[in-house]
Amino acid sequence: MDTPTFLIPKNQLESGYKDCVLCFVDRKGEEKRCDNCSGLKDAREKLLWEINRERIKQTARALSLFFPGVGHVYSGRVFAGLFWMSLIPLTIGLVINTWQGPTVGHVILACMFGLLWYFVYLDAGKGYSVKTAPCETACPAGLHVPDYIALVREASPETSLALIHERLPFASVCGRICHRPCEEVCVRNEVGDPIAIAAIKRYAADRGYATGVLPKRAVKSGRIPRVAIIGGGAAGLSAANTLAILGARVVLYDAKVRPGGIMYSCIPSFRLPVEELNRDIDFILSRGVEFRGGVTVGRDTEFEGIVTGGEYDAVLAATGSTQALTLRHTGTESQGFYNSHTFLERVKFGKETDVGKRVVVVGGGNVATDAARSALRLGAEDVSLVCLEKKDEMTAFPWEVEDALREGVRLIDGTAVKKFFIVRQRVAGFEALKVSELLFDSRGRVTPLTEPGSEFEVKCDTVIIAIGSRPDLSFIPGEYALKIIDEKHKTARLIFKDKRYTIPVYICGDCLTGPSTIIEASASGRKMALNIYKDICVEEVKKVSLKDGYRRINEQQVEDSAELRKKIAMEKLSPEQAVSSFEEIGRGYTGDEALSECERCARCNLSL
Repeated sequence: MDTPTFLIPKNQLESGYKDCVLCFVDRKGEEKRCDNCSGLKDAREKLLWEINRERIKQTARALSLFFPGVGHVYSGRVFAGLFWMSLIPLTIGLVINTWQGPTVGHVILACMFGLLWYFVYLDAGKGYSVKTAPCETACPAGLHVPDYIALVREASPETSLALIHERLPFASVCGRICHRPCEEVCVRNEVGDPIAIAAIKRYAADRGYATGVLPKRAVKSGRIPRVAIIGGGAAGLSAANTLAILGARVVLYDAKVRPGGIMYSCIPSFRLPVEELNRDIDFILSRGVEFRGGVTVGRDTEFEGIVTGGEYDAVLAATGSTQALTLRHTGTESQGFYNSHTFLERVKFGKETDVGKRVVVVGGGNVATDAARSALRLGAEDVSLVCLEKKDEMTAFPWEVEDALREGVRLIDGTAVKKFFIVRQRVAGFEALKVSELLFDSRGRVTPLTEPGSEFEVKCDTVIIAIGSRPDLSFIPGEYALKIIDEKHKTARLIFKDKRYTIPVYICGDCLTGPSTIIEASASGRKMALNIYKDICVEEVKKVSLKDGYRRINEQQVEDSAELRKKIAMEKLSPEQAVSSFEEIGRGYTGDEALSECERCARCNLSL
């Protein structure tokens, strides 16, 4: 049988993934399941239904507080609603027929009834759901991991990419630099190596983008909402992508000449080549997003002008956490001191940077390991990474730490810097102490307890400070309070005390709570975009009514065997080759390697 036109991989990349690809519906007697099914719709209609479905859940919960079961009926679960609604008259009848004055039994009955009412409230907001594997639950973006692995296994990486794009526009980026929480909870860990989920995502992105297919622009009838987004990093781009799919006109402001935020300016090419980042970004911009680069809000244009100019219906601040922290008593660049962001940006764009022979990087996160490995590639002979934490407590990804050590970075862990030595207007080293314990206050700030008499000196020519960053919201004038919309996804609305603006102003991502990962920031931007559209196009959202008739094709669970316990190793440059250039280290899976790795998936979403 010929594949229907809308299920051709090219068309799914253009218009959005269709659930029909992995859906099993017995045609005899089940044809009606496909009527008005959300799985048949294009990306825009599916997003509208996602927004309205969530709105229906929230309303159902509220109605259930008024009377148990009413919310179920409202959301379409009529039989469940009638069942719960019948409990009140039954309970009242039971009390009346047994009433002989208040007793302990009546108190217990009242408490049980209150508890039951609460359970009904929770159940009213559940709605439609499908079985999820641990990897799906752990993913901040909620990616349908087993399904996109299944599509690669069926030799359809383009369709797999279309499925990933439903919730994550950074398939190429996250296939390379994701923190991989999904792999930490993979059931394969019980008997061997986890599935190389990120590597499979990268394979789907590389093959899918190689087709050159770009998405169709959304067509929306009637009034088109206009949204300004300040910040072109992961959160801002993700929000812009989602709003553009919904048909909004989106203008993206950023201080850099190219969008991408930290991904563009600071992550080294040996981890994330610019051309691979641009594949994700170009796919987003091709949806009709207007990018206004080289514009610093608060300097080149005023925030107030954007909000009050009458050009937009809503404004979103998603500027990330870009203000690098530093240590006390550090010097200037001419003295050999760099903050990590400045250093990595200079390296990324090829600006001449003389680091000398001995380099020390202070910090224990991914930015610190990136800076240390970059210094090696600039010709430094001795690069040390100094951090407060012990090796196994470092915030850097474990595989990034191991790669840094293999390339020749020296780790001085459990160490605090006491003071720097400046000789002839140039840093010459510093005095350090060993750390016995780290204390954290309620705001997460760290205070190291050092060991008396443990002082030692470290000589260096350059010091790079990579101890973290913080948001800079100084471009937003006036006093305001935060109204949290979704704490999990870091989304909020700004409520100005003088009520100076007539349009809503929102905030999301790292600029709300501080540094996070790319996929977490992307998930925040997507969630914020759905909330913005719900607020400014509420009547349109309410009109969308679809069914969720999707039923995943059942597959036999893979039986364990010795050959399935070890993951397929991705080819990488040797440490000697790696430090000789900024070429990407990981080479990616071949087609056969990707298929073999996909075969290791246990399909646990179909059996748990």
